[in-house]
Amino acid sequence: MSMKNFKCLLFFSVLAIMGGIRNCYVVESPIVQVEMDKAGMHRTLTYRLRFDYPLVGKDCEYVLLQALPASVYISTDELDDLQRLKRLSAVYPKFVNIEVATERAQPFSVLLRGTPKITEALGLPVHFRYHAPSDKRSAATVAIPLPELYLNCPTADSELVENELVARPDKLYCLNAPESRFDENVVKEGQPTTMAHLERCNWRRVHVECQLKTPLRAEIPVGQANAYGPVLCGTILLGWSLALWTIIRSMANTRRINQRLNEQRLLQQKVK
Repeated sequence: MSMKNFKCLLFFSVLAIMGGIRNCYVVESPIVQVEMDKAGMHRTLTYRLRFDYPLVGKDCEYVLLQALPASVYISTDELDDLQRLKRLSAVYPKFVNIEVATERAQPFSVLLRGTPKITEALGLPVHFRYHAPSDKRSAATVAIPLPELYLNCPTADSELVENELVARPDKLYCLNAPESRFDENVVKEGQPTTMAHLERCNWRRVHVECQLKTPLRAEIPVGQANAYGPVLCGTILLGWSLALWTIIRSMANTRRINQRLNEQRLLQQKVK
């Protein structure tokens, strides 16, 4: 074998080995560390995401779906400000009633968007609702579920999202931004497939390693239903007492002012 042929054989052998190593490499599952403030009715969910190197620098996009129970709400104005300051990219309901109690509220989800990075930190401010009064408990335990992670990569990089990484390899999901959720992609017979549909419905739910820094639970005080009557009577009595005191005080001030005016009038008459 000539030296030239040997060099060519060696070159192609190295390429084959490198290609084999690349094909054997399995992208590791993303890691999400979740932490929540320990006290208060207004807290922040902090996420620290870590992606494997092959996913970084590609045209992929991720969405972290955080489901929130009925006892938790968000301030849309607060999130609007964070997006305006480019401190957050999220999809959430345009209106959230912050005044209703837990028993009348509905659960919903918030979608946090981004591109895979080696490490990234996100913060989601959340608020806890009050519960209806009860005669059986003084506190309610509110548990926030773990987040879900979805990835969307272009066709050229689709091999990065392999079966080992995907939670449901046979499923694709559509991003339903108006409802801030993901819907399973169901292709109907005869339905035309557009590029916009392909981009919107190319999401895959992937395995994620969630690491909890603090428990995602909160103890929310609950008012006593038996105390409703006494509290109502006390409130009415206090309100009437304050109203009566205000009336008496106003009448006393009026008499004092009239008395001073009469004294000044008498003094002016004496001077004349």
